[in-house]
Amino acid sequence: MAASLFSWHPASVSAQAMNEKHVLITGGNVGIGLETARGLAKLGAHVMIACRDAARAAHARSELKRSVPTANIEVVALDLGSLASVQRCSEGLLAKLDRLDVLVNNAGVWPRQRRLTADGREQTMGINHLGHFALTTQLLPLLRKARGRVVVLSSGLHARGKMDWDDLMSERGGFSGQRAYAQSKLANILFANELARREAAHGVTANSLHPGVVKTQLAREFPEFLRTVAGMVMLTPEKGAQTSIYLASSSEVANVTGKYFDKGKIKMPSKAALQTDDGKRLWDWSVAEIAR
Repeated sequence: MAASLFSWHPASVSAQAMNEKHVLITGGNVGIGLETARGLAKLGAHVMIACRDAARAAHARSELKRSVPTANIEVVALDLGSLASVQRCSEGLLAKLDRLDVLVNNAGVWPRQRRLTADGREQTMGINHLGHFALTTQLLPLLRKARGRVVVLSSGLHARGKMDWDDLMSERGGFSGQRAYAQSKLANILFANELARREAAHGVTANSLHPGVVKTQLAREFPEFLRTVAGMVMLTPEKGAQTSIYLASSSEVANVTGKYFDKGKIKMPSKAALQTDDGKRLWDWSVAEIAR
C-alpha cells in the first residue's frame, strides 16, 4: 500500500506561470488548500483564500508571505455552512473583480456525528456540496468572463458513495460519518460533470480529483491511534496539492472538462459518478434546497 501511495512524484506535474490570474481557494488556510495556495502563489497568481475563521486565515496569509515573499495573497470571509455568508462573499467578489480565472472548491468536513450547519442542513452535505454549489453558480459570471476553470476536490471514497435521494441530509436512521462523506464526495463529481456540460458553451471547464490519501485535519475527529497509524503512510499536504495545482494552472488541461483526475492523470470514476441523470437531479435538488 505504501509503495502505491508514493509512486507518483510532484515533479511529474506540469504547471505554467499564473501571472495576473485571479484564484479563489475555499479552505485555503490549512492542509491541501494552504499548499495549493502556496504553489499557485509561487507561479504568480493573485490568490484569495476563503475561510470562515478570520484569525486562522490571517495566520495562513502571514505564513504564505514568509515562504513566498512575492506572494499576492488576499483573505476572503466565507462560511460554506451559511448560504447568507456564501452570498455576501459572492457579491463582494462580483463587485470588485472583472473576472475569476480559477475556483478551487477545496474545503471539506468529515464529522463522525451528525451536526447541522448554520442553516440547519446536515454538515457534510451542506458544506462539502451545497455551499460549494451555491458559491460556484453565483460566481459563474466572473468565471465566464475568464473562460475559467473550476477544480473540485472529491475523494477515492466517492466509489463507496450512494445518492440517497430520499434522505440526502441523513435525517433518518443511524448516522454514519463515512456514508455521509462518501455520498458528498460522489456529489462533488456529479456536480463537476454537470457543470462541465452546462458551461461548455461559455468556455468554463470543470474537473474533479482525488488528491490522494493525505494527512490533513479532515480526520481530526478520529481516534488518535488511528490517525497515528494512518499518518505513517499518508501523503503530505504538499504532495496532495499537486493535482489541484496542475488542474488550476497547466496548459495541458486548458480545454479538458468533465474529467476525474488522480495523481495528475485522468481516471475513470465509479459508475455512479458517471450517471448524467443523477447529475441533473442533483443540480435541480441543489437549486431547490438553496431556494427554500
